[in-house]
Amino acid sequence: MSSLANEELSGTNTKALRTHGRGELGDAIFRSLTMAFAGISVLLIVWIGLQMYHSSALSWARFGIHFLASTAWNAPQHDYGALTFIYGTIVSSALALLIAVPIGIGAAIFLAEIAPGWISAPFSFLIELLAAVPSVIFGLWGFMVLCPWLNGPVADWIIAHFGSIPIFAGPAYLTNMLAAGVVLGLMVLPFVTAVSRDVIRAVPRSQGEAAYGLGATRWETIHSVVLRYGRSGIVGAIILGLGRAVGETMAVAMVVGNNTNISTSLFAPGYTMPSLLANQFNEAFDRPLQRSALLEIALILFIITLVVNILARLLLWMVSRNMNETGLSAGYHVSRFQRISSLADDLVRQACLPLLACGYVFWLFLGFQRSGINSLTNPIIWIVPVIAGWIGWQNLLRSTRLWGRWRRIKNILTLAICAFLTFVSVAVLLIIFGYVVIQGAHAITPTFFTQAQKSPDDPTGGVLNGILGTVVLVIIASVIGLPIGILGGIYLAEYGRGRIKAFVRFAADVLNGIPSVVIGTFVYAIMVLPMKRFSALSGGVALAIMLIPTVMRTTEELLKLVPDSLREGSLGLGASQSRTVIRVVLPAARAGIITGIMLAIARIAGETAPLLFTAFGNDVASTKLLHPISSMTMLIYHYSMSPYNIWITQAWGSALVLLLMVFLVSLAARLVTRNQIRMV
Repeated sequence: MSSLANEELSGTNTKALRTHGRGELGDAIFRSLTMAFAGISVLLIVWIGLQMYHSSALSWARFGIHFLASTAWNAPQHDYGALTFIYGTIVSSALALLIAVPIGIGAAIFLAEIAPGWISAPFSFLIELLAAVPSVIFGLWGFMVLCPWLNGPVADWIIAHFGSIPIFAGPAYLTNMLAAGVVLGLMVLPFVTAVSRDVIRAVPRSQGEAAYGLGATRWETIHSVVLRYGRSGIVGAIILGLGRAVGETMAVAMVVGNNTNISTSLFAPGYTMPSLLANQFNEAFDRPLQRSALLEIALILFIITLVVNILARLLLWMVSRNMNETGLSAGYHVSRFQRISSLADDLVRQACLPLLACGYVFWLFLGFQRSGINSLTNPIIWIVPVIAGWIGWQNLLRSTRLWGRWRRIKNILTLAICAFLTFVSVAVLLIIFGYVVIQGAHAITPTFFTQAQKSPDDPTGGVLNGILGTVVLVIIASVIGLPIGILGGIYLAEYGRGRIKAFVRFAADVLNGIPSVVIGTFVYAIMVLPMKRFSALSGGVALAIMLIPTVMRTTEELLKLVPDSLREGSLGLGASQSRTVIRVVLPAARAGIITGIMLAIARIAGETAPLLFTAFGNDVASTKLLHPISSMTMLIYHYSMSPYNIWITQAWGSALVLLLMVFLVSLAARLVTRNQIRMV
């Protein structure tokens, strides 16, 4: 009897050991699989850089470093240079930051430090929703609404008062560099606002409480303590916005004018690197040298955005580390950045300010020589005296009894300005959304969804080819990108440790910041050229590359919200780690992950640039993977540039459908994610 019991016990132990062994083997395989998929983000960055360099070898060999300094762009003479497009990219991006940074930081201050929760939450959502608006809709609104307005009363007033300054010289063209800068500024605004708000909220409350205890007003606390403590993160937000501005394609291509001549006037048309790629890439299909020059432009754009995104991520990582750590190391990092900032401030005061003062005096002297006493009617002349008077007024009040009252007045004024800037940010979204709704409602008819593109004089035409093409492209991208993104996110949340995890996460963030036009040229080089055809498959692959980092980071963050007690309970019952992840952790975060996937799909559904040289477009409804295919965004782009009223109306209707989809998905994501966080 005892021997029989021993045999049963021995058999049970053997079975348990075998099960345990299979569990360890399954864990090892699953862990390796997730690590391999997570590493794809790193592989893609390296592959894109190497492919761009290899594909532009002909241009490098022909022009060398002179390519960067030449303004030529002449296909018949086979002479190409990048300076015009680098200049246009720099000017448009600088204009965007001049618009977005003060408004974005002011709005971030209001939302993080001033506004109550019932105002901050909906306003934050609306500003973040502005970031989800597809760029082609910004371009449509900019081309149809903003450009005529800027070219009319705004241009007339600026040229009349500041026309003597080269950057404001006339005449004004309908599409110009100023319009590109304004549109880019509106697109960069939500990124600067959202990241700066998060940085300000991360500043320890004890810092502000100490300032209040010393008698500082709210604005003095924000200005001297909160912003100073988190300024490295705010600088990172600005640089992140710069990366978005440098790589933006469709909106700029529709409003910048696309002129290869360099002009100092903002009212003259210009050209940027992304808009050049969007406009001329397909024309160079059978022109090897021009195609190589365009790929070199893409390589330059890739390097610029890569450096900008890496720098921004490093600054944001540094500020998060400083705010999370305590002790000597955190103090060391903060003081090091403060020393760098102090050196920069000293340099500005001791070198730049005297030079600017001399330049102002010289410009004033030239104005008197040219116009005499009439030059004093130019408003810009009074900017410097007003600033100097403001500084002198404050220094004068410091030694009087009115200083305390002035501090309270300045506190109210500055907080009111921050509130006003927040309302400006929200008003931009409401204006764009309202205009799209009003214009697009006229296009929504039964045939709009059931008929494909027809001739411009046939009112029964629709966008069925665009709708069907978008669905096919999204399905291809999802089949390729979702498994990679989800498994990569599982690795980051459940298995990744130390520097490898940090490096993979960093690579995913950087990949997410690479311009879509660069990804499109990359897929063009690795698929379209070898296959010698545009296709739905190549367009889906381009969108999949954009889908991967978004899904990966979303999955990681949502898996982190799952309580550790669920994991410990499953492991305590004998389940393997892989089984715990699949059967317990993933189901617990399923709603949030699905919502994140919907947001990522909504984003790629609004992309245009990578599809121009991969999917190309098709006038008929098609589902063939190896043939060209259309999309809603490509129809908006082509229709908006046409001279036909029917097609322009259908462009507004397509924009309305896309905008409603983005709004509904974003609202659902907000509600689901908030509910999941409450449950946790």
